[in-house]
Amino acid sequence: MSNKFFPLRVKSLVRDTEQAVVITFDVPAELADTFSFIQGQYLTLNQKINGKDVRRSYSICSGVDDERLQIGIKKVRDGVFSSWANEQLKAGDTLAVMPPRGDFFTPLDAEHSKNYLCICAGSGITPMLSIIKSVLAREPKSRVTLIYGNQRTATMMFRNELAFLKNAYLERFHWINIFSREPQEADLLSGHIDNRKGGALNQRLINIRGYDEFFLCGPEAMISEVSRGLRGEGITEEHIHFELFAASAESAREAINRHHARAREYKDMVSQVSILSSGREYAFELAVNGENVLDAGLRHGVDLPFSCKGGVCATCKARLLEGQVQMDLDQALRPEEIENGYILTCQAHPVSKKIVVDFDQF
Repeated sequence: MSNKFFPLRVKSLVRDTEQAVVITFDVPAELADTFSFIQGQYLTLNQKINGKDVRRSYSICSGVDDERLQIGIKKVRDGVFSSWANEQLKAGDTLAVMPPRGDFFTPLDAEHSKNYLCICAGSGITPMLSIIKSVLAREPKSRVTLIYGNQRTATMMFRNELAFLKNAYLERFHWINIFSREPQEADLLSGHIDNRKGGALNQRLINIRGYDEFFLCGPEAMISEVSRGLRGEGITEEHIHFELFAASAESAREAINRHHARAREYKDMVSQVSILSSGREYAFELAVNGENVLDAGLRHGVDLPFSCKGGVCATCKARLLEGQVQMDLDQALRPEEIENGYILTCQAHPVSKKIVVDFDQF
């Protein structure tokens, strides 16, 4: 998996809502394999904005058979990159783009006869659109239900594209909208996506236990609550797949508490850090109570993959080959990934005399 950025020209930029744009990239033939993707993956972009390099990750919204590479960017409050993309970026511009990454998917098979439930809020629809389109196209015997939360109709991303899919797959695509700030004829379709709403939907519109795979995307609070509800219905972890878009205030407090506890336990301990990346090895010392592994590596001149630096996107994921680390946040990793030694380097601090971290193992 390449950590290198490639220059891609913006083929088109279309406004989808007042606060969101859809960007299509022009991928040269020689980079077609490099930028081939699996439904649910994302791209990391790098752009100099106001004199500073800014990296952000955005989910691919095109289906695997669409023969185009597209992302959706919703403008968020105080969002440096999203504001720039919505206000200044234009067709013909060039962006530095890292090849697709991420594992928010299950393998597709034309012989599958599965029921998929996709639950998302706001811009969480971006990877879901890729998943929905790909499943409907590649698995002709499978069905998809989408529960999509928004404030109001005007803020709904990809409304026209979803309507097209609904018309094209009348018997296989079920689409339920939940609006928090727009009155609906049925109370069932008003409010926020939480366990109470899920319970009501389960009684009247859907049957949770009739689904095989569950995809969740949106704020951490929503994902955490819905995941608990699904587990309460007997759904096992391996069938619950999620993608975080932002960490919660509760997670931030948890990270601070872990930092204070580490400072008390390890005090002035220093670790010997070895980083393997792009076939090379880099070594340096790192205080347990100092920077995280990612920031320390970058400070020592190692070109490492990263984006959000908030423990959400998992772009900085690597494998711990030796030693021990503590992570302030680890929600972006699946239990089996943690069990197999993967860490979020932007959240990882060494707690042993030596650690070896491999960015080349995926």
